[in-house]
Amino acid sequence: MFRLFLVGAALALAASSASAAPKAKKPKPPSSVEIQNQRAAKLDSFTLAAADKPEKIVAKLAKPIAGGAKAKLPIKGAKGCAYVASWKFEDAGDQAEVDLCNDPKVVLTD
Repeated sequence: MFRLFLVGAALALAASSASAAPKAKKPKPPSSVEIQNQRAAKLDSFTLAAADKPEKIVAKLAKPIAGGAKAKLPIKGAKGCAYVASWKFEDAGDQAEVDLCNDPKVVLTD
């Protein structure tokens, strides 16, 4: 009977310590984003908008980025992790949704 009590106490202790594990940290919105142009073509424009409000631009490229170069843009009013990145090269353009909390970097390639 005493052994059964010890086993029950050990299981209860293990369960309570497992539930007391620290919670995962909530990701912090980035204050800036790094744009890397790994194409040979010049990057003419780049904008970043909140994913839930695509009309709200939070970062914009001031001047073109040459092929192989990079630039860092401040993000104004960053809330959350999800953003819509839109870009235009001298020969093409596109957009995509990006998560910047884990890696505040956008790399544009061929």
